[in-house]
Amino acid sequence: MKKILSVLTALVAMTGAAQAQKNGYTVKVNFSEPITDKYVYLAHYFGKGLPTIYKTDSAQVQNGTSATFQHKDSILGGIYVVMYKERGAFFQLLLDNGYDVEATVGADHRAHFAKNEINKDFEAHETFMVGQAAKRKALQDEASKAKTKSDTTKLQEKYEKLSQEDKAYRRKYFGSHPKSLLTQIFRAMDAPDIDKKKHYMADGKTVDSMYALNNYKAHFWDNFDFTDNRLAKTPILDGRLNEYFSQLVYPVPDTINMEMDKLLKKAEPAQEVYKYILHWLGNYTAESKMMGVDASFVHLVENYFGKGKAYWLDTAGVNRYLDRAAKIAPNVLGNPAPDVTLQDLTTLQDESIRSGNSPYTLLIFWSPQCGHCMEEMPKIIDLYNTDLKKYGVRVVSVPTDGDRSELLKFNADHKITEWKTLVDAKNKLEYKPLYDVYSTPKIYLLDKDKKLVGKSLSSGTILKVVEFEEEKKARAAKKS
Repeated sequence: MKKILSVLTALVAMTGAAQAQKNGYTVKVNFSEPITDKYVYLAHYFGKGLPTIYKTDSAQVQNGTSATFQHKDSILGGIYVVMYKERGAFFQLLLDNGYDVEATVGADHRAHFAKNEINKDFEAHETFMVGQAAKRKALQDEASKAKTKSDTTKLQEKYEKLSQEDKAYRRKYFGSHPKSLLTQIFRAMDAPDIDKKKHYMADGKTVDSMYALNNYKAHFWDNFDFTDNRLAKTPILDGRLNEYFSQLVYPVPDTINMEMDKLLKKAEPAQEVYKYILHWLGNYTAESKMMGVDASFVHLVENYFGKGKAYWLDTAGVNRYLDRAAKIAPNVLGNPAPDVTLQDLTTLQDESIRSGNSPYTLLIFWSPQCGHCMEEMPKIIDLYNTDLKKYGVRVVSVPTDGDRSELLKFNADHKITEWKTLVDAKNKLEYKPLYDVYSTPKIYLLDKDKKLVGKSLSSGTILKVVEFEEEKKARAAKKS
């Protein structure tokens, strides 16, 4: 029994030693041409490509020709970057726990790897892609000389052939190395093939013109492993998210919300992937110029940031999201326009910003001190006279500053007689948080029920939204 126990103890010790060996890394870098740096640095990506990298380690340069990075604790693998020549030059490598890598850097700043097989494979792929880049450059030169539509078509076919070669190279690799980190990276990069066959609608006669796009979208994430945290430490995730949401997801809040929830659910097992996706979605929905997308920002804040799911943020960080959402929430599209009482410019009598019965109300917050406002207002006046009036649009103008006499003169000079001009004569400033008026101009469109149907509009988009609403009415009437 003692002998069996001693064998088991030895096995446990060996297993423990093996596990310990899997932590950390050793990376030796040799420079074929001596450098003057005293230190070189190791950095990693986080979802986004260069120049956004994060320094994680440093190594002293010996005699200008070599440096060794050593780390004993567990790391999160991914694509790392070695920076040298005062951080003006770099090369990439793959790192994961237990990697022992040696690289020799030539005058061309390309690294040639020894010891570590996965980095040899990584180098081979980079060599292949350099060759592909040269072929693409040659095609660009051809494109500058193309004279006919036939020439252009042939060039497009050649570009497509190169893209298929890229895919074939990577797919061949992950077919033969199923558990490799490089395979995970190649799979994360892999875009679905576009189905070019004809597909038909349910009637069997009408060609489904949206089939290829919908099929591409449906399979977009097939090869991306949302449970592998190492993919957060690559420059891949940002680009894939950008393509998906900017090109494939219909930009209306309900659809965006559904897609965001779906991806975040997939990423829940991997904190770093989840972190980057939620961070990216927060920026995307807050900064988007597309009308109504800010409603999806409110959705994120209410369901994720406000519920402790942004685990990396401190209280101050979370509060910044909450404060921004609080400013947006009252004027989310589809909600009733917030009611505010202001004063009529001429009579100074109280009047609701929502008063009047009309098919539409155009609500304009502007300032005579704002250069952009003074460019937009004459255009909106012309638009009202030529197009908006016939749709029954009522205009409510709310100057956010300016003397009363100055505003009356503006109306007189521009022959504004049918608009309602309301001012905050009592200086309550209630409208500012309710309508997010922290910059001007701020333009909203309300329907007959005083619900918000357009926001952050301009002279170039107002009519489009009115016409879109009219088309919706016509379709609804046709159905009934």
